[in-house]
Amino acid sequence: MLDGLRREFPEVITFARALPHPRVARASPFWSVMAAFGAGFFASGIVTILVSLLFRLTTRETPLPAPFELAGLAGTAAALAVAWVGGGRTTVAGYLGVLALERLLGLPGQLRFCGEFGGFAVLGGQLCSVGGYLIALWPQLLGVAVAIALARWLRTGPGDRNPTLEAAGIYALVQTLGGTFLNLILGPATVGSPVWPISFLLLAIAGGAAVGYTVVRRATRKPRTLGIVVLVIAAEFALLSLPLLVSQLAQARGTNLIGPVELLAYFSPVFAIGAATIVLYMAAVRRIDTMAR
Repeated sequence: MLDGLRREFPEVITFARALPHPRVARASPFWSVMAAFGAGFFASGIVTILVSLLFRLTTRETPLPAPFELAGLAGTAAALAVAWVGGGRTTVAGYLGVLALERLLGLPGQLRFCGEFGGFAVLGGQLCSVGGYLIALWPQLLGVAVAIALARWLRTGPGDRNPTLEAAGIYALVQTLGGTFLNLILGPATVGSPVWPISFLLLAIAGGAAVGYTVVRRATRKPRTLGIVVLVIAAEFALLSLPLLVSQLAQARGTNLIGPVELLAYFSPVFAIGAATIVLYMAAVRRIDTMAR
């Protein structure tokens, strides 16, 4: 099969071979796991943006995977490949362990959902049966297969850190596990209640502060490292979340479904970026003050 592809598309094969091999430094197990989550963050974010924009330009006559499914595939493949190259089996096991913990913590919420809506085929039919649950995991399972090929493309780089991936991974982990814990503790959101929006906002600030701290501790070119992470966060917000907010505001006009607190929660990525920037700024001021003494 590969020989046939080489004969049919020699230019593509030549181009693929000419591409530079991304390099991943080998780090401690903790930071290697963070780098894996960071790779998944970048891959899933970029794929989500591109596929969502592409779907807006095309008709949906042909059934296609949803953007979040393709993003899950890309994120899983990138994360596992980076985990293998950056830390080997220990890092892969750590990454999969965190995913398993996330699934375990989300189980009560899913059982609650199935108890309320499982009888409705459209709402619960795909997720409230063992078969449906396993089928919904196809992006992750296919991502494992893609990761095997992707790991062969990556190379081990110099040094003992991957600051950009690590900072993005910290942010992704805080958002993912934090959201799962909130869902476990608070339960479903209640219309008009400020608890969920405020908690979501505080979670975003915590994630941004964690990014800033990671950049200060691990990065050499700190503004550049933070800028790359911020670029993806801001792009997802501006291209995906903001248009959705505008449409929801238009639909909720004259109602109290979206109040000031809910509106602030929609802008949580902005608060996350602000928190990361403040942490980096404070570290720079402290460093200058220390040098002046």
